[in-house]
Amino acid sequence: MHAAWYYRNTMPTLTFKVSHAEAARIRELARREGLTVSEFLRRRAVAAVAASGTGAYRIVKDPLTGLPVMEAPDGTGPIDSEQIRALMADFP
Repeated sequence: MHAAWYYRNTMPTLTFKVSHAEAARIRELARREGLTVSEFLRRRAVAAVAASGTGAYRIVKDPLTGLPVMEAPDGTGPIDSEQIRALMADFP
């Protein structure tokens, strides 16, 4: 298996420490929303970036059609399906 193929077709794993109480709270909130812990944290991270207004995707009105479209920050490269699902989670 080529290293480049492997890198393109795997997702990195983030690991961080929380207290037992924090872990229980995160699991509870994810369960309430019917999400896995991973999806819950991804959505929260995307929402935090969007709220900051810095380097965030935003929904704007297309000047030609008047329809809502998603606008990427300058310099953004291609995005993958997982990123699209996270962005569409809060689409009106």
